[in-house]
Amino acid sequence: MGFVEDSLTYGKRVRALLLLVPILLLPAYAAASWQENGNPVCVETGTQQFPDVMPDGEGGAFIVWEDYRGSDLDIYAQRLGPSGAALWPANGVPICTTSGGQIFAEIAPDGAGGAIIVWEDRRAPGGDIYAQRVDASGAVLWAENGVPVCTHSASQINPEITSDGEGGAVVVWQDLRGGGDTGWEIYTQRLNASGSALWTQDGVAVSTAWGTQWYPELVSDGAGGAIITWADRRNWNSDIFVQRVDASGNVLWAANGATVCIVPENQRYPDIISDGVGGAVIGWHDFRVDAGSPDIYIQRVDAFGTMLWTEGGVSVCSATDDQYEAALAPDGAGGAIVTWYDRRSGVDYDIYVQRVNSLGVPLWTMDGVSVCTATNNQEWPVITADGSGGAVVAWHDLRSNSNYDVYGQRVDSLGTVLWTPDGVAMCTAPGHQRLPGIAPDGDGGAILAWYDGRSGNDDVYAQRVSSEGCSGPTGVTFASVSATGQNGYVRLSWWMGVEVSAADFAVQRSDSPDGQFAALDVTVSAEGRASFSCTDRSVLSGRSYWYRIALRGFSGTEYYGPVGVYVEPAPLAYRIYQSYPNPFNPSCTIRFDVPVAARVTMRVFDVRGSIVRTLVDARMEPGTYNEVWDGRDESGGEVPSGVYFYRLEAAGFVAVRKATLLR
Repeated sequence: MGFVEDSLTYGKRVRALLLLVPILLLPAYAAASWQENGNPVCVETGTQQFPDVMPDGEGGAFIVWEDYRGSDLDIYAQRLGPSGAALWPANGVPICTTSGGQIFAEIAPDGAGGAIIVWEDRRAPGGDIYAQRVDASGAVLWAENGVPVCTHSASQINPEITSDGEGGAVVVWQDLRGGGDTGWEIYTQRLNASGSALWTQDGVAVSTAWGTQWYPELVSDGAGGAIITWADRRNWNSDIFVQRVDASGNVLWAANGATVCIVPENQRYPDIISDGVGGAVIGWHDFRVDAGSPDIYIQRVDAFGTMLWTEGGVSVCSATDDQYEAALAPDGAGGAIVTWYDRRSGVDYDIYVQRVNSLGVPLWTMDGVSVCTATNNQEWPVITADGSGGAVVAWHDLRSNSNYDVYGQRVDSLGTVLWTPDGVAMCTAPGHQRLPGIAPDGDGGAILAWYDGRSGNDDVYAQRVSSEGCSGPTGVTFASVSATGQNGYVRLSWWMGVEVSAADFAVQRSDSPDGQFAALDVTVSAEGRASFSCTDRSVLSGRSYWYRIALRGFSGTEYYGPVGVYVEPAPLAYRIYQSYPNPFNPSCTIRFDVPVAARVTMRVFDVRGSIVRTLVDARMEPGTYNEVWDGRDESGGEVPSGVYFYRLEAAGFVAVRKATLLR
């Protein structure tokens, strides 16, 4: 039974400690705009708890949760628009309401404006894994009450999910089919867009090593498969391992996983994010220094299973006393921003954050930047990237001394805290608000969802916070803004909530967020009726800049920003890398570097020297690129198994490498 209890992650681990409270009936309603203390997502009778939240790609969010309005726990979902209005039926769409109870729901995008939801299902003894797909309008697309992911007679628990990039998803879970003497194992399965399982029935074994493997987390590998990490007791203490499974269900790295960290004492509760180039960054809390007081460590693994940073991981925080629950967000440059809760004060838990770059170097204050050090405890932080190299962090907070509230904070790419010291209040309603989930709003802010006790029983509420730290209604003139900096230039793109002319915009730049902004001589181009962009080529690589976009109108000038961006250095030379995976089926990724703007071609040839496919034939700006070959020829037909060659040509540079296709 101890194994089951220890296997619960994040809110799953603490849910057993939280008591259900008496039921109080409240009316349901859909709000037309964001409200103070949040909008009701579900206020049905009974208990609603443990929401997971995901962006809908249009400034709103999908939210899924456990729901006790019936005789046992079921799974429901809702979609909120950018203004906070519920877009589906009040109190949510039923995802699974069959008997036995359904718990631990997780959600991933389906790539078509909808979502795929997975959960632990107790309709049969022991527990199985089921999934369901819902479209943008709230229509359930697969079999009623879900399709089976794994229904092996042994117990399956604690599912996690990621998109496969092709309309389906990859799911991972803990599995007891090896028998209680050896403990939990890790299995995975891929579902296509129709809900059919693509790999071995009841899943592919990721790790069946002796001892218990638990706390699985996963992220897409960008090629239809996934990179999976977990905590592992094959060596008695808990260590961290990782494995990659390709789009066909082949395990690519060492049997039972590559070692991320195997040092004395315990390493637990890993989190994982993509590094953007086929690998991943993994963080965890670690007892190597003091068996009673954990620290935070992090490691990066490339697409081939090689650990790129210090053996055993890079120390993110080793301050005195306890640091728990590393949560990660990508920094947009191959590194990560890490948050955790921290008792270095010796009394209460606070929230800290640190950025580690792509080389494994912590960039901010040693042991982290303080996000919140208010009185009493702040715990269970969650994090999402802000799209500008920084992040938004949220947590539940006991500073009121009577009940938990939800607070948030934004930190920029340089580690500067941008909002009110100790955080902006998202919800301070009566009763407890706990365990927020978080998703980006596409505009530098975030949408949060939590379970909320203001009515006397737990409901689900949500709130949006803007990039400026305003919770509640946000402006709709600038609907979304993004900035990327690389190879000696910065590209700004933005989308408007009103129709305007490109001539109405001016772009300004500063060397600091609080500095003097000067107008730039750049051309603003209209990409569509409401989307615009510009490119600033007067920047230096390796530096950070801040931009403001000015919209001139009849009533004056409206500004958006500042938006911070770091300009990544350009590659020093042309280079083409070995494709991965290799051998491959059905697709592989080819990475290459372009140091200066040039006409670039990349073609695939067969062993006779005949052109099979032209992958690139265009003028390209300096940068590092990834191109996917799907194993098809120019006409779209599948090519047979065999050896193929891919050739990069640019400005007199020629390089050839080999890829093997095994169907």
